[in-house]
Formats: sequence, structure tokens, C-alpha cells
Amino acid sequence: MEKINVKFRQLEAGAQMPEYETASAAGCDISLPLRGDIVLYPHEVKNIPVGFAVKIPDGYEAQIRSRAGMARKGIVVANAPGTVDSDHTAELHLLLLNVGDKPVRLSPGQKVAQMVFSPVVHAAFEVGD
Repeated sequence: MEKINVKFRQLEAGAQMPEYETASAAGCDISLPLRGDIVLYPHEVKNIPVGFAVKIPDGYEAQIRSRAGMARKGIVVANAPGTVDSDHTAELHLLLLNVGDKPVRLSPGQKVAQMVFSPVVHAAFEVGD
């Protein structure tokens, strides 16, 4: 399996470095910072800062996706897959949406999304019929 070097910059004390749950996992898990519970009410979208930034190598992107376990609870990434370009070096944020009919409490350190890295290919557009 190919690996790329991604720089991790912790922006707050409770931020956690993304981790792969298994050796063959395609996505690394993003956990909530250790700063307190978050409640998502039915059909609510919240913009949640994760407390860290990454520097992705040129020629790659990261996609922020929902986790299956969270989706079963009604929590999804609202703009999935959200793209993080290699020139984005600011703090990452998650747009989490509760698609269910009951409030869901998220705890500090809980794995709520995943990040998948992919090569970037640019199109060469041509005028055509």
C-alpha cells in the first residue's frame, strides 16, 4: 500500500491526530476534540472545528466522508465527500448533519468522520461538438 507524508498541526490541546482503525482501512478516522459534548438536533447542521490542520502534498487531496457507524445513528457529513485541497492549510471543519428524528449527543474523542487521500488529476478541456 502506497503512503504519502501528511503534516499534522495541532491547533488546540484536545485535538487528536487522525488514525487508521485497521492496517487495510482506506480512511483514517477523525475524532472530536476533547472540549465537551455536542448535541445535534434533528435535521440540524453544525460546523465543527476539529482543532487541527493538515498539509497535504501537492498532487493529492483529502476527502472527508461519513463513517458507517455514525450514519447508522443518523449523523452524516453534510457535504460528503468534502474536498480538502493541498493548498488548504487552515483548521479543518466538519459539517455534520443529523438526518434522524431524535437528538444525538456526540462525546469528546468520538470518531465522527473519516478522511481518505487520493491523487489529483486535472482535465485538459477541448472545444468539441
